[in-house]
Amino acid sequence: MNTAFAITLVAVAATPAAVGTPTPIPDAATILQRSERAWHGLASYQVPVTINGSVRVSIISLPVRMTGTQYYEAPDRQALHLNNPPRLAAGLGNTLSTMGTPQTWLQDYAIAAPTTQPHGSHTAYVLVGTPKRESRVKTMTIWVSATTYALESVIFAYTNGARLQVTFVHHPGITQYHLPRTANITANFPSYRGNATITYGAYVLNQPIPQSVFGQH
Repeated sequence: MNTAFAITLVAVAATPAAVGTPTPIPDAATILQRSERAWHGLASYQVPVTINGSVRVSIISLPVRMTGTQYYEAPDRQALHLNNPPRLAAGLGNTLSTMGTPQTWLQDYAIAAPTTQPHGSHTAYVLVGTPKRESRVKTMTIWVSATTYALESVIFAYTNGARLQVTFVHHPGITQYHLPRTANITANFPSYRGNATITYGAYVLNQPIPQSVFGQH
């Protein structure tokens, strides 16, 4: 064998295989801006909701069934109105109405450097925020799909030890906005605990919404 050729083969064999550079994780502002852009063209929606679950107070567990309507108007107005909710569930509409949106989270929370973790069958960005102003919320943790940038889950931890988790299941391909089909709620507050599933009905998109619905909370 030609000596020069043999040396070349040895040199190639000894060269380490190229290692792909990991894709850097976007910062929180970029992730939330992409999440906001995923709703580009969505001026508003309203959707009927049905909530089924149970609330446990002390040793008593009570079934809960409610109906209502959820509203959204760009860029950051939302409201959930429930029809005759039981007393213990009356605050649920207010809580879900004040969760915020990607447009408000950067204003309201100081968000640490995002991480990633598996979420269902794909990867999600995990963002943890602490309120910039005095609040009963201690931290907010959100999971944003690394593929669609839709909100997958959110957990609010409160200063009194309470905890609220909402996990969304999104329409697969029904709209380009990846609006939720259902949401699973787990609440653990000092006075009660509960679990519920929100089922979303047919969305009405980009139609006028009476401004009064956003001032009733």
